Amino acid sequence: MNKKYGVYIDVQNLQATFEKFNQHVRYDKFLDYLRNKYGEPFKAVCFVPYNPEDQHRKRLIDALALMGYRVVTKQIKHLPDGSVKANMDLEICLEVIKASNYLETIILVTGDGDFVPLVEELNRKGCRVITIGPMKGATSLELIRVSDEYYNLNEIEEVVVPRGSHLDESFNIEERSEDIY
Repeated sequence: MNKKYGVYIDVQNLQATFEKFNQHVRYDKFLDYLRNKYGEPFKAVCFVPYNPEDQHRKRLIDALALMGYRVVTKQIKHLPDGSVKANMDLEICLEVIKASNYLETIILVTGDGDFVPLVEELNRKGCRVITIGPMKGATSLELIRVSDEYYNLNEIEEVVVPRGSHLDESFNIEERSEDIY
């Protein structure tokens, strides 16, 4: 792909899906896959809600940044009924709409059907939309229908791996931080 593209990742949607199966996403391998298939992305953005007490999520945020992603974060909200609000749909939509003015292709990584109106708007603007959902059965059929192309993330080699497997060589933030600081 010689044309400019951007990739926008709904990390919460992916994490919620793959944690149910004791799996996780190798975001470093995913970025390598995108570079090999489409070339260097003009933008690669991860959207990550977080709990300030969650050290694992903070390490993920740092690791994503060190891998080359721009990371947009938002602190989760605890609602009066005890539930937690942790989605970043609005932030993703605003970012993608702004970027669509200078990108020819948008790669949206989510299974969330709430993004159907966004994809329809991008289509009206003439952008090509590739949706990469988590897996079969975890992606809105309507989202698949309105996208120009659709792929399952768990079918991309070495990107979704079982926790604790030999492929689970988590990105070592301590090693990488020495290269940066």
